[in-house]
Amino acid sequence: MREKKGLLLNSISLVIVVIIAIFVAVIFYRFATHFGITEIGGILLHGAVGSKHTITECLVIATPLILAGLGVTFAFQGRLWNIGAEGQLYMGAIAATFIALNLSAPAPLHMLLIIIGSFLAGGAWAAIAGVFKAKLGVNEILTSIMLNFTAIWIVHYLIYGPWRDLSLSRPQTSFFPASACLPIIIPGSRLHAGLLLGIACAILTYVVFKYTRLGYAIKMLGANPKAAQYGGINVSRAIIITMFISGGLAGLAGMGLVCGLYHYLIDAAYQISPGYGYYAIGVALLGGLSAWGTFLASIFFGFLMGAASYLKAMAGMHAESLFVIVGLILLAVLARGIFIGQLKRLPGLRGRE
Repeated sequence: MREKKGLLLNSISLVIVVIIAIFVAVIFYRFATHFGITEIGGILLHGAVGSKHTITECLVIATPLILAGLGVTFAFQGRLWNIGAEGQLYMGAIAATFIALNLSAPAPLHMLLIIIGSFLAGGAWAAIAGVFKAKLGVNEILTSIMLNFTAIWIVHYLIYGPWRDLSLSRPQTSFFPASACLPIIIPGSRLHAGLLLGIACAILTYVVFKYTRLGYAIKMLGANPKAAQYGGINVSRAIIITMFISGGLAGLAGMGLVCGLYHYLIDAAYQISPGYGYYAIGVALLGGLSAWGTFLASIFFGFLMGAASYLKAMAGMHAESLFVIVGLILLAVLARGIFIGQLKRLPGLRGRE
């Protein structure tokens, strides 16, 4: 009963701080545009749920957030600070592009090979940071961040070098064959089957953490690595596996972008990803590092970013204005976490944990 009450209060406090953050963002937009507060609220609402088109576009945004967010959740559950989901996303996109353009197979098999390849590529990229952490004790924050830039420059080299289709005006690869494209699940929209893949990964993530030894090992690793070692868990192996799975899920997000939306690989300067790997960190934190919490937070962020993008277009604002509402929510969630942590340290509250 006490646990249910604590969960309810935790959820209510989270909703309150998010609402406050959105209200502060609306006030900012009020002074940054010529619209009034009620007009801004109406525009944001229309940009999120005003039509079938806006709803599906918000779900399109949410799809890579789900996959990358689940990847970050995997790492953070093991107290591994994988900040490299953006680079892992790009490596997944590279692998998907290579398989799409160089292997010929029937549609189901071709797509399956692309999914497996992008997962392995993203996982291998994250495992580099995992190996450095497990074997040499190198901080994974530093290595994963540096690998982000490396992955982006690899894309840059490929697009302006061997993979560029010179018959096209923009620096990009050739278009993917139909067998390498994810099917559209709602006719007349851009919403593709990557969303279904995200739902499947959320279910698998929940099952792993709830019912499997791997999930138990990851949570033990996050709680106390020394206790995990004494309990018979190979900590080095657990670190590498956790980072691999984390990167693999982020790699699937990159696959969804190139196979579901664009059907080609383009240079990072054209924003094949507007920072989904970084947004995924906020999504995972907002979701409480749980599978379904991350899934719901991704949907929420998708609608929020879709609404802010619509406001940006209506008001003629700069693209960076989108970061205001997202940043305020992240700050509010982090501040809430710090405040609750300080409260738990008070002598009168320690016995109630």
